[in-house]
Amino acid sequence: MARNGTAFSFALGTKSTRADVLLVPLAIQPAPAMSAVNAVDTLCDGAVSELLTVKAVGKDVGHLSQTTRSSGYRRVVVISLGKAEALTAHDVRKAAASAARWLITERVGRAALWIDGLTACGLDEPVAEWTAGMTLAGWQYAERKERKRDALDSVRVTLHTRNSGHGKRVQAEVREMAALCDAVNYARHLAHQPSNVIHPRTLANEARKLARSTPRLKCTVLEGPALRKLKMEGLLAVGRAGTTPPCLILLDYKPVPRSRANTVLVGKAITFDTGGYSIKTAGMESMKFDKCGGTTVLGIMKAVADLRLTCNVTGVIAAAENSITGDAYKPGDILTMASGKSVEITNTDAEGRIVLADALWYAQEKLKPTRILDYATLTGGVLVALGTACAGMMCNDDRLADELEECGRATHERLWRLPLWDDYRELIKSPDADIKNSASVRHAHPIVGGIFLKEFVSDKIPWAHLDIAGTAATENGDPVFSKGATGFGVRMTVEYLRRYAS
Repeated sequence: MARNGTAFSFALGTKSTRADVLLVPLAIQPAPAMSAVNAVDTLCDGAVSELLTVKAVGKDVGHLSQTTRSSGYRRVVVISLGKAEALTAHDVRKAAASAARWLITERVGRAALWIDGLTACGLDEPVAEWTAGMTLAGWQYAERKERKRDALDSVRVTLHTRNSGHGKRVQAEVREMAALCDAVNYARHLAHQPSNVIHPRTLANEARKLARSTPRLKCTVLEGPALRKLKMEGLLAVGRAGTTPPCLILLDYKPVPRSRANTVLVGKAITFDTGGYSIKTAGMESMKFDKCGGTTVLGIMKAVADLRLTCNVTGVIAAAENSITGDAYKPGDILTMASGKSVEITNTDAEGRIVLADALWYAQEKLKPTRILDYATLTGGVLVALGTACAGMMCNDDRLADELEECGRATHERLWRLPLWDDYRELIKSPDADIKNSASVRHAHPIVGGIFLKEFVSDKIPWAHLDIAGTAATENGDPVFSKGATGFGVRMTVEYLRRYAS
């Protein structure tokens, strides 16, 4: 993967480890215990107590205050964690991101991190969460820009603690989190590739490359003849006008071959979306991000293989370009899907649900899933309904929905459940086919997408549809992520697989 932004690496340090700056995260309210302050002061000649005494450290999470010393660490930076009683893992990530951006701006390539202030805060694995904040904040898509001479490619962070045994335990947590966030950044990297670089064929090549990088993954790609044999008229129709033909990408991870449990992850990867004959009137320049469901699945598969999770997982990615030629599918067409269900096309810009329908049918009929999760930038309506704070979730199983919501809260990749009531099916009734792909009104837009997909999944299989159209990318950046793709869903799903899928 090409260099994008600044890479952060982490290792245990000692008093003799050289660094240009000492980073000291501290909860500011109530005032830190003097024993803790005295301990870190020994590393920096009293700099921390000096900053606290003059009340230079702000109360807001991520506020930075700094001072200098003539010996030892020349610069000391205290990063506020805010109120101890209100501190969350996301606050730690935000504070870490603030510190990461400061290091990048100041072009500091070696930093020491005093971790005892983090480990005293009462959270689970706070140093790992700090690692996540720095690793995610450091990434920024830049590989197609002219490289700046003063660009900071990497920062080495050494971890300092009074307890060497504790430091070794923390180091293992940090390694795992760094690998997970590397997978998130891999998904972001793929999401940012423009359509002249990533199209269905090259996305399939990326999946093959990922599988070659680890013997724990197996990749299979189904193309034209195989798709026609499977009668995937939906995927074939949507991708018919593309510069490269559509395909179905399969990635298998089977560390427990004797287990019947198999989680199947299905991703929508429209590598570029013109809207087809229902052409988009605005925002088309950002449609490279319409493949984010598929890139999320690739990121998850990389993470489960790198972390060697003990659960069986299969990724299924429906890849196509939604373009316009004389051969493109048109409003009014009736397609017979792989499931045998007929679909009247009323809007060629509602193409994601068409390719997902065939992929969901394949997952259900060919892969013996115990649960199915699908990821898609499916509707602009979910952005209207929920904004960018969370993704929309539609689910046919209460237990699965509760588990996913819990994991979303833990990783701050939050989900909000929307209903799948039968009342909404009235909106996709068609006079000439079994169903139509889009309602004639804007009512319940994201739910209509979910109701359509529900037609292709048995009620006997726990299934969740995640509409990530509002969360897959950020327009202006946020406290952790820079502008652009976020890799939303990778961390939440890995947390789910760890807790519930084994």
